[in-house]
Amino acid sequence: MRKSIFRICVLCLTGSLAACGASPSASDSDSDSVAEGNLMTVTLPLADSTGIDARGDYVSARSYDTIPMGRIAEGDVVEGKFRVANVSGKPLVIVQVITGCGCTTADYDPAPIPAGDTVVMTWRFDSRGRYGQQFKSIEIITAERQCATVYLDGEVYMPANE
Repeated sequence: MRKSIFRICVLCLTGSLAACGASPSASDSDSDSVAEGNLMTVTLPLADSTGIDARGDYVSARSYDTIPMGRIAEGDVVEGKFRVANVSGKPLVIVQVITGCGCTTADYDPAPIPAGDTVVMTWRFDSRGRYGQQFKSIEIITAERQCATVYLDGEVYMPANE
């Protein structure tokens, strides 16, 4: 079981480190603004896995969602929110939130989420020193060993000199 947990940790770290890279993009979309009522919702626990197989080994249970950040001027800090919904009949405990690099942060309340309840998480992306396409990750890990990953996708451009 230790080997399985180690493999999962290595996979999570590898994905997080890969998300820190930047590549140029030619996208011309404007920055999207999300109204409070239109927030993306991540539902936990995941319905497709119990987390442990018959041998007692960890089974990867993951969910992926992407939030578009649009075009961002280099140096700007972009902030947004998303919901985490507990769709189970018991309290949901988030044990850790991991971001892909230091330019991205996510705030959450470590208190258990009551059954059937929803909480709002806030994220921030600091574009200082970043250019081109950015694909950042926020991993939400529960006490049930499940991981939901939210990706932030946007393009950082160099603003014209004023």
